[in-house]
Amino acid sequence: MTSQNTPSTYKIAVDVGFYAFKAAAVWEDKIVTERVPAIVGVGETDNGLLSIGLVRQKKQMPDVVIVDDLRHLVGQHVNLYARPIERLDFDRLTFSPELRALLYTTLGRLLLRLGVKVELEPLIELALIVALPVQVLQSPDAKTVVQALETWLIGDHHFILNSQAFHLHIQALKAMAQPLGSFFDWGLNSNGQWGRSPADLKASVAVLDQGFNTLDLFHLAGGQIVRRYTGGETLGQRRAAKVMQDLLLQKGGRRFSLHEADEYVRLACNGHRAELLVKGEALDLKPLARQALDIAAGEVRAYLSQTWEDGKAFDYILLTGGGILALGERLRSAYPNAIELPELVTANARGLAKFAQRAGVLDAPKQVA
Repeated sequence: MTSQNTPSTYKIAVDVGFYAFKAAAVWEDKIVTERVPAIVGVGETDNGLLSIGLVRQKKQMPDVVIVDDLRHLVGQHVNLYARPIERLDFDRLTFSPELRALLYTTLGRLLLRLGVKVELEPLIELALIVALPVQVLQSPDAKTVVQALETWLIGDHHFILNSQAFHLHIQALKAMAQPLGSFFDWGLNSNGQWGRSPADLKASVAVLDQGFNTLDLFHLAGGQIVRRYTGGETLGQRRAAKVMQDLLLQKGGRRFSLHEADEYVRLACNGHRAELLVKGEALDLKPLARQALDIAAGEVRAYLSQTWEDGKAFDYILLTGGGILALGERLRSAYPNAIELPELVTANARGLAKFAQRAGVLDAPKQVA
């Protein structure tokens, strides 16, 4: 018999990405997800009496999270009010004020999406699975990272999100590799049981997780992790974003954050209109985006050719992560048998939320997979 969420304990998986935080929970046999752009700033949202008076439109607001009287702006539209904090180092994953602000915002928004009446639940009990990059969990410092997460996460948490007060108690934590979540999303049903054929459980399955900061490779055969084809490198979508950032400065004379440059890349590669007005003239950004993607894809394919070679050692290759939205076509040309997961942006969190339904998974906090 599998364990299920109850009103007293919410089992939540959180994928702490550098581009966005994703969280998921199984609730009433459905998977509920929340996604918060990993953008944090310190500032105010009140413009006082300032008004342009020419147009009437809805004010674009970020989330506001207050912890110990420290106010952070989180998510979309932060750049309209404050300079975004753009840390891409792995130390950010152990503890930082922006990590805390992002996590609280993501958990708070997911709980509200689950229908939790915060005012009626003075103490909300949680058990978490935290998804981390393969590179972090393979490093000599992996135990130190997990212990640091446990030190500040397990216990009580008080914060205010968009004027609503939250009191959470995290009773258990388990750290797992991000791409393993995508494998579970592919293979498990919402009860945490294997939902595909027994042959697929024993198959040779490779997962390519293209995130914003990292490229994670994961290989399972016979239900066991194969070290030879498992690893990670800082070859995420930020490579294309950095090239785009430089091109926007060079061609348009404008300075943008990495997240803003990345949005232009994604717009262009998804077929949307992508222009930048410079002194009243439209600069077509599609050629710049193609150049940025070609450079990033070349670096990724060079790494893959060294680690996965032609990919013929695998029965399945699963493509996941938000970076696949931009680089998927180029990667499929190298691996024609590759499969894009349907919910590739949130697949890691979705799969780990399914895994959390298995009995005993979140009973012991000090486990790493």
